[in-house]
Amino acid sequence: MRLGIYGGSFSPIHNGHLLLAESCREQCALDEVWFLPAATNPLKQDGVLASDAHRVAMIELAIAGNHAFKCSPIELERGGLSYTVDTLRDLQKIVPQAELFLLVGGDSFASFFHWHKIDEICELATICTVGRPGSDLNDWGRLPEVLSDDQMAQIKQHFVEMPLIGLSATDIRARIASGRSIRYMLPRSVEKYIETQHVFHKQVAPA
Repeated sequence: MRLGIYGGSFSPIHNGHLLLAESCREQCALDEVWFLPAATNPLKQDGVLASDAHRVAMIELAIAGNHAFKCSPIELERGGLSYTVDTLRDLQKIVPQAELFLLVGGDSFASFFHWHKIDEICELATICTVGRPGSDLNDWGRLPEVLSDDQMAQIKQHFVEMPLIGLSATDIRARIASGRSIRYMLPRSVEKYIETQHVFHKQVAPA
């Protein structure tokens, strides 16, 4: 099985996340994509997050109807800082028959050099990088210092193209806090969940 792994805060999950996952599924011929909400992102520890239960519920609503998409609470159950290398090690034990593909958005890729044990990450999974507005995927920075030529070649060979949509969870949370509409930025089911459950402490204004 060719298994895509997509980690993040997903607070909230939005249409940019879903389009990235679907673009990777199609272009990398993935059998499944697993969304893994992080317990604590090592590089984003001060972010405003919905509760674990809310984030899982929103992901489940967003991916309903797509049989290739699944939500895995593996990082939430492990707790603590969610290091990708630990997750990939765990997944090798849980689904040893799977070939792992790590889905990385352009903004996350910009900080890839600072990820914990990136050389081992590249051994455990194929890196699939997707561009987004403002990212420069031709800027390799210091990656060649820590990755082998083969690992760099693998990254370069697995760029995924998708329509560039300038959505971010940070902006969506700000819009919710100020009472502005978030319609069409995320699935309607997720929007209604945020509204009825008062996620992020304020009710979404009617659109």
